[in-house]
Amino acid sequence: APYDYIDLNDLIDKAKWATEQPVLLACDGINDPQNLGAIIRTAEALGAQGLVIPQRRAVGVTSTVRKVAAGALETFPIARVVNLSNALEQLKTAGFWIYGTAAGTGKLLHKVDLTGSVVLVIGSEGNGLSLRSQSCCDMLVSIPLQGKTPSLNASAATAMVLYETYRQRWSDLLYIDSTSNEQIVKQEQ
Repeated sequence: APYDYIDLNDLIDKAKWATEQPVLLACDGINDPQNLGAIIRTAEALGAQGLVIPQRRAVGVTSTVRKVAAGALETFPIARVVNLSNALEQLKTAGFWIYGTAAGTGKLLHKVDLTGSVVLVIGSEGNGLSLRSQSCCDMLVSIPLQGKTPSLNASAATAMVLYETYRQRWSDLLYIDSTSNEQIVKQEQ
């Protein structure tokens, strides 16, 4: 059966209902179904609320994507939009900060505050983010790479950006120590 994509407005509502600090992904021109499947699996596993993909010049949900996603599509919503730039502007209007990944040219990922409502925009395997998508971003971020390889596979980069986003959220969590109802302890993970 064909995949049942969600409307972008419904995805926004669902994400905001799920958490005060929703995390959405947007993929700009991912053509490899293995990459898209791995991105979906990682995003769902870390707790992201959904994904936005363009209808043209990008892979949709195929049997390969389903297989690589390993069941994540059962609960992970995807909106497929006609125009990704317009979708990013719509997400901005809805209160999301848009962070685009750019190999070597963005602000270092670990120095960026990724809390709040965010959209992480991932570029294509060969070309990265289009100039049009870059212009829609509030900030470009990059993963600091120390080796000679200039960039990462799209799904590997997504995993790292998602992990840093959630690491920042986890390190800010407060919980009440079960031995005392009054003591608040900063959670270190």
